[in-house]
Amino acid sequence: MTTRIRPLNRRAFTLIELLVVIAIIAILIGLLLPAVQKVREAAARMTCSNNLKQFGLAFHNYHDPNNGLPSNIRPDAISTVRVRWATYLLPYIEQDNLYKQVSLTTNWHLQPAVFGTKLKTFECPSSPNGQVIDGAPDTSPAWTNIVANGDYSGFYGVSPELETLGLITTGTGKVDNGAISKTTKLNFSAFSDGLSNTLHLTESAGRPNVYRNGKLVISANGLNRVNGGGWCRPASELNILRGSDATGTTFPGPSAINATNGEALGSYPHPFYNTDGTGHVYSFHTGGTNALFADGSVRFIRQSINIRTLAAMVTRNGGETLSDNN
Repeated sequence: MTTRIRPLNRRAFTLIELLVVIAIIAILIGLLLPAVQKVREAAARMTCSNNLKQFGLAFHNYHDPNNGLPSNIRPDAISTVRVRWATYLLPYIEQDNLYKQVSLTTNWHLQPAVFGTKLKTFECPSSPNGQVIDGAPDTSPAWTNIVANGDYSGFYGVSPELETLGLITTGTGKVDNGAISKTTKLNFSAFSDGLSNTLHLTESAGRPNVYRNGKLVISANGLNRVNGGGWCRPASELNILRGSDATGTTFPGPSAINATNGEALGSYPHPFYNTDGTGHVYSFHTGGTNALFADGSVRFIRQSINIRTLAAMVTRNGGETLSDNN
């Protein structure tokens, strides 16, 4: 007597079941992606903070042997060349070989082989413009992109316009008392407000393209650009704290962080900034920007900060008392 083995009945997925499984997977992926993006942004913000910490250490290591801080002053009394602080810090951020190639008596736009070098320390990884390079009116032809970008800048001071508008305390609006100077070699004794109370560098990312509230509104083309961006250019400094309205289109104003990364030139010299940079405080981090203070600490400044408080941080000897910036 033989025993018959019956084949197992295998029930296949129905189309509806398959669609349900696909839908569940899609939902899970949809839930996972924001978490991945948050982790990625947190890592980028940490890298950006570490970049600024490296600059803080470099400023302090430079200070004592050089009897002061690097500034944007001319190397000598007869020179027409202006050298940015970033160039002087190269040996202090492990770029000594690059620094040895720099001529301090030759303008930056005539040294594209040196200043066209991209340096990660100068770039915030959250910035979408890591590959964009900068130019200026004295490149040939004008505004040719020949120098590598940087996302960090300092202030010369505060615009007196903000006093006129009643946005800052009387006496705060001084154009020459920021942590960066183009006329004086500063040392730490010049920071009478205290090193921990004075902003040294912050972010101004995405230049020379123009961004407003997270959106690209102008791709740099000729005079349609923010003046600044190259890590070697003194024009990449934020010049003076000016602010804008919330849309980043009207200047000056109470919105100082992340409304816009700068004012489009339109003409050169600019009617307000002249030949200086037109950048504003701007990052691609949610809710604010990383900032280096003169004591070497790095803090996150919220974009909701009152411009009066930020102005007090910008000045090194204004005698202001800082309020809580949170």
